[in-house]
Amino acid sequence: MSLMGIVTLVLVALIILSLLFVLFKAFILLLPVAVIAILIIWLIYRFTGRKNQDNMPSSGSYREWFKATSASGPRPRKKARNVTTKDIDK
Repeated sequence: MSLMGIVTLVLVALIILSLLFVLFKAFILLLPVAVIAILIIWLIYRFTGRKNQDNMPSSGSYREWFKATSASGPRPRKKARNVTTKDIDK
């Protein structure tokens, strides 16, 4: 490899590393903004989410809304009508 090839390779690596540094530095600088946004959203939920207690299930868990609503148990199966069976030949 010639001297110009080595210089070109090092310059390309330097450009790539500097771009990565700039991107990661911008990401690190945006982390406090994300933390502040998370705190604001949490505070809004904390103070406004408890006003609608009448919509909450009795246990206070939202998971109850997605459970089956029939408390009497599963329904019995209907009897099959107009069904014939065949023996399997071995």
